[in-house]
Amino acid sequence: MRMYIIGNDGITLCRDAPATVSEGETAVASNEELHAAPLSGKRLLALWNALPGVEKRRNIGDREVLIDQLWSAIEALPDPEPQSDAKRPSKQDAVIAMLRRPEGATVDEVAGATGQSTSKSRSTKLRPY
Repeated sequence: MRMYIIGNDGITLCRDAPATVSEGETAVASNEELHAAPLSGKRLLALWNALPGVEKRRNIGDREVLIDQLWSAIEALPDPEPQSDAKRPSKQDAVIAMLRRPEGATVDEVAGATGQSTSKSRSTKLRPY
């Protein structure tokens, strides 16, 4: 279920309901909840104008219509790309992994992994002790 946290910095999509909502934030999961949320007209207008690709508004007009349009626009937004917790291995980690291989690593492989260049091509195998 998609849930949205409306805060001072905009709207954030959550996959699961948050355990707690910070002060000044509002969590909504449906159009009805957005209608019931304690958001001022000025705040609704700012949320609308912050959406990409919408025609900017200067006034609220009919509050109920604005909320319905805001909900439709929010639901149409694509899901953000999930952020990977895995970071790219460091050069040191890459070299250690190469040296741990049963066949070891050549000087050229180590140089390539660290961004170094070798003046001559070497095929000397480096092996752990």
